[in-house]
Amino acid sequence: MEGRRDRAVDSVPLSLPGLTANTPPHKPSWASVLSVWLPALVILAGIALRITLLGVDMRLHPDEALFAAQARLASHGGDVLLRETDLDKPPLTIYTTALSFRLLGTSEFAARLPNTLFSVLSLAVLYALAHALYTDRSVATLATVLWALSPYDLAFAATVFTDVQATFWVLVGALFAARDRWWAAGFALGLVFASKTNGMVFLPLVLALGIARHARHDWRVWDVVRRVRNLLIPLVMVIGTVTLWDAARHPRSYWDLNVARNNPGRLVRAAELWPRLDDWAHWLHYMTGSAVVNVALLAGGGLWLVWGLRTRKRGTALDWLLAGFGVAFMGWYWLVALNTYDRYLHTLTPFALVLAAQIVWGVASTLGDRLPGSQSVVQIGVVGLVVVLMLPGIMPVLRGEAEIGGDQHQHDGIDALAEYLNTELSGAVIYDHWLGWELAYYLGESSRVTLVYMPLPEALADDVAAQSAIRYFVAPSEQHAAPWIAELERRNIAVTTIYTAEFVVYQIGLGTTTSTHLYSG
Repeated sequence: MEGRRDRAVDSVPLSLPGLTANTPPHKPSWASVLSVWLPALVILAGIALRITLLGVDMRLHPDEALFAAQARLASHGGDVLLRETDLDKPPLTIYTTALSFRLLGTSEFAARLPNTLFSVLSLAVLYALAHALYTDRSVATLATVLWALSPYDLAFAATVFTDVQATFWVLVGALFAARDRWWAAGFALGLVFASKTNGMVFLPLVLALGIARHARHDWRVWDVVRRVRNLLIPLVMVIGTVTLWDAARHPRSYWDLNVARNNPGRLVRAAELWPRLDDWAHWLHYMTGSAVVNVALLAGGGLWLVWGLRTRKRGTALDWLLAGFGVAFMGWYWLVALNTYDRYLHTLTPFALVLAAQIVWGVASTLGDRLPGSQSVVQIGVVGLVVVLMLPGIMPVLRGEAEIGGDQHQHDGIDALAEYLNTELSGAVIYDHWLGWELAYYLGESSRVTLVYMPLPEALADDVAAQSAIRYFVAPSEQHAAPWIAELERRNIAVTTIYTAEFVVYQIGLGTTTSTHLYSG
C-alpha cells in the first residue's frame, strides 16, 4: 500500500504558482553561460601561454641551477637529506623537482615542469579566491585575466625558483580562509613554510582576509580565537615536521644558512633609499607590464579606496586590507636592507591583481551607470582596453627577453662549455669565480673536472704559484678576466687562451705569458 501511495503521489501533476506541468524547460541566458565558460576560456589561454614558455631555449639562472643540482642529488636517493649541498631553503620544492627528475630524467624541461604546473593551477585558485572574497564572478574573471597575462607570473612560470610554489600555497591558504575552512588553510600555509620560509610573511594577510570575509556583528572574541587556533594547529604540525627533517641533517642546517645569507641585520642607509625605491618600482611595473595601466590603477585605486569609506561594506574592508598589506610589504622591503630581487614580489602580485580587478570593474560599472548606452558595453570596453594595453608587455616574456624571471640568455653556451671541459680537459682542476652553481649543474652529476672557487685574483695567483701542474681558469668574458690575468702576468705566470666561445678558458702555469686560441665555438 505504501509503495502504491508513493507512486500515486509521483503521478500527480506538479502545480505551484508560476510553475505548471506544461512549463517549458528553462533556457540559460547568455550571461549565465558566459559566467561559466568565460573563466574557463581565460584559464585555457593562461595554460597555453605557460606551456609555450616551456619551449623557450634558455639556460638556467644561477639560483635555478643550484636548486636543480640539489634536486638531482635527491632524485637518485644518494643524498635524500641533502647533507652534501649548501641548502638554504626548506625541502618541499627541491623534492618536487627531484620527483620530476625521477619520472622524466634530469633535464631543463623536467626541472621547469613542476613550477609550470603550479602556475597553471594558480589560475583556477586565484579565480576561486577572488570569487570567495567578493562574491562577484565578473571581478573573479577579470582578476584571472590579469594574472593569466601578468608578465610577472609568466616570467617565473617556467623556472625552478621556489617562489612559484610558495605563491600557489599562499593562494590556497587564502582561499580556504576565505571559505572559513581554517584547518585546511593552516595546512596550506604549512606547505608555504616548507616551500619558502619567507613566504610566511603572508600569514597576517591570510588571517585578516578570512576573518574580514566572515565577521558578523554577533561575533565574540572566541569566534576569532577559535579560527586562529584551527589555523595554527596544522601550521605548527608542518613546521615541526620540517624542523625534525632539518635536525636529521645535523650538523648542517638550512635555517642557519638561510639566516646567514638573507638577514641583512640593518635598515637601509640614506644613500640607499632612492636606488632601492627605483629598483622596486621597476619590478612593480611588470605586475601588468603597462605603464598606462599602472598609473591608472594607482590614481584610480586611491580614489576608489577613499570613495569606499563612505559605505561600511565588507568589500571595502577587503579592499583596504589588500592595499594596506601591499603598502606595508613594500615598505618593509624598501626600508630593510634586503636584496632587491625581482622574485621577492611574485607572491604579492596575485593579491595586487585581485584588488586591481575590483577597482577596474568597480570603475567600469560606475561609468556604465553614468554614461549613455548599455552598461555592459562600457564594462566590456574598459576591460578590453586594459587587456589590449597589457598584451605588448607579455611579448618579451614569451621570447625569453624580459628583464625579470630566469636567466635572460646570460649563460647561453654554458652547456657547450661544460661539454668541452668534460671531454677536452678531463681530470683537470678548473678555477672559477663567476660560474660555480650553473657550471656545476651543466657539468653533470659525474663531472670529469674539479671546480675550485677563487675569491680574488691574488688568491688565484698564489694557488697557481704553489702548484707544479697546469691548471685552468674559466670566465664569462675576457673583460671579466682582465684583472685576474693582469695579476697572473705580474707574477710571471704563463697564460694561454684555449677556448673562446660565449665564455673563455685559460690554461695557466709557470712560464712566459702567451695567448694562443686553440678553440672557438
